[in-house]
Amino acid sequence: MQGYVADLIEQDVNESRAAFMAGAATFLAAYADRFEAEFGEDRYPGGSAESARTAPRDAA
Repeated sequence: MQGYVADLIEQDVNESRAAFMAGAATFLAAYADRFEAEFGEDRYPGGSAESARTAPRDAA
């Protein structure tokens, strides 16, 4: 019985962690976009403006 309960608790913790991480990733992406729009952060300093527009967001 203890093993079953421990497995249920572990599953719940893992699901909660996954939900939290998904929410955190969404928040950070939105915050980064908002920050960039407001302050004009250059994601690729020293590069051309064209490469910054066409480069994938996760290139770094």
